[in-house]
Amino acid sequence: MAHRQYKVTFQPQGRAVSALEGTTILEAAAGAGLVIDTPCGGAGTCGKCRIRITQGASEPSEAGRNTLSEKELAAGWRLACQSRVRNDLVVHVPAGSLFGRD
Repeated sequence: MAHRQYKVTFQPQGRAVSALEGTTILEAAAGAGLVIDTPCGGAGTCGKCRIRITQGASEPSEAGRNTLSEKELAAGWRLACQSRVRNDLVVHVPAGSLFGRD
């Protein structure tokens, strides 16, 4: 069975990758050369990998609902480790979510 691929564009970095449906945004970001901070190892408990989906956001994960406020969720904020690619996306990655930032 062939899996669909979608375009994931990361801003403000201006990088884009093709990702298979079901790939986490965290994995897609790595494919674009972006290392998102995940001290919890991707368990969805620390909230450090927060990103904002500006185009194509899907429903938040349970971990996202437990970590982010309703206002943040409504504005498109998600956890990169828990959010999966289901369609073409534009993702804003704030500097504070990148690993090894200055």
